[in-house]
Amino acid sequence: MHPLRDSRFRALVVGQAVNGIGSWCALVAIWGYAAERFDASPAQVAILGLTWTVPGAILGPLAGVPTDRYGPRRVLIAADLAAAALAIAMALSGTYWSLVVWSALQGFAKSFAQPAFGALAPRLVEDDQLARANALLSTAMQVSIAIGPLLGATAIESSGARGAFLIDALTYLVGVAVVLPLHLRPIERTTSGSPWTEAREGWRVVRSRPQVMQLFAIATGVYVLWGSGVTLEPLYVREVLDRSPATFALLQTAFGTAMVLMGLVVARFGERTTNRRVLAIGALGSGVFSALYLSTSWVVVAFVGITCWGAITPWFTTPMRTMLQRATPPETHGRVFALDETLRNWAMAVATGTAGLAFDAFGNRGAALLYGALPVAGVCLLLGRSGRRVVEPGPGAQHTPGEDPGAVAVVPGDLQTPVADQLGVVHP
Repeated sequence: MHPLRDSRFRALVVGQAVNGIGSWCALVAIWGYAAERFDASPAQVAILGLTWTVPGAILGPLAGVPTDRYGPRRVLIAADLAAAALAIAMALSGTYWSLVVWSALQGFAKSFAQPAFGALAPRLVEDDQLARANALLSTAMQVSIAIGPLLGATAIESSGARGAFLIDALTYLVGVAVVLPLHLRPIERTTSGSPWTEAREGWRVVRSRPQVMQLFAIATGVYVLWGSGVTLEPLYVREVLDRSPATFALLQTAFGTAMVLMGLVVARFGERTTNRRVLAIGALGSGVFSALYLSTSWVVVAFVGITCWGAITPWFTTPMRTMLQRATPPETHGRVFALDETLRNWAMAVATGTAGLAFDAFGNRGAALLYGALPVAGVCLLLGRSGRRVVEPGPGAQHTPGEDPGAVAVVPGDLQTPVADQLGVVHP
């Protein structure tokens, strides 16, 4: 059955879109609130930006342990309730440093929510609809990029930054409301021992699966590219295009709109998008189109480049999420996606810090080519191993005494083989 035929799934898609819009609204408000209310310096504004990424990088795979122990539904509800309370606390902040503290705590709450969200779809839909469900949920979150900044600016203009924080709190409650009625498919719990032990077990699951390590390798280049854009894009618009922040906002809207529209196309194609060839095209296209965007001095070409970059992104994000879900046991999805989130946070933090240096040293074209080449390198690594695929034993397979039941066998394969066949996993 198509996921959208389920009224609860439809509500989840809408609720996640609303939730994401509120988060972007708050992000815009944080920067404006710190600068206007507390006269924050550029360095202090940068510190606020880091509060949304550093907590996830610090927690690492530990952030996924509650999802595997208590289930994604409970973790999402708890995390969103905590984030709503912290959004209200930010609205009431009387000093810059109290704003930093509340924002960092909200970053910690988000760190638990992300792995739970990654583990949700396989427990909601049948496997043949998993790719379509992931595409729809990703598109819902991507709507926030197109609408969130505009709503944040409007809220700040009409009621001040505090109004934007209150909108954020309200949208978190919407997120809780759509998750509450969900009924998830039960799975066997295998978590035991201390959180550290469970986190190490999650890493062992990832490390023992070559295909998952390949996915992380190709994702690293894309994540670094995304992080570099946080620094390079505003510098590029100001220094190269010589345009105002309004142009920057329009460019971001073009990116977000293209991503949302193409996300619907990816959902339409469903299972046909979930293979390594599509993943490679998505990563390669991200590198090429980002370089086209950031290396030109023509505004029209810049809009074409960033629109194409937005349009190619869902061809990476949806296959990546679906392949990770299928390549690993469902009882470890929280820890697996926590590792993915940790990789993303570290990659983006490093890239955000180094991109400015690259811009000064190599100019906009050199920096664009440098960071755009990283996903290409990841694709080359993926294609270099394309003649091998992972197959796990079926339900009735016999194991040699002492052999790890999760061990993998390697047999010939090709890029066009559907990922379900490539990975041979036992689906939930």
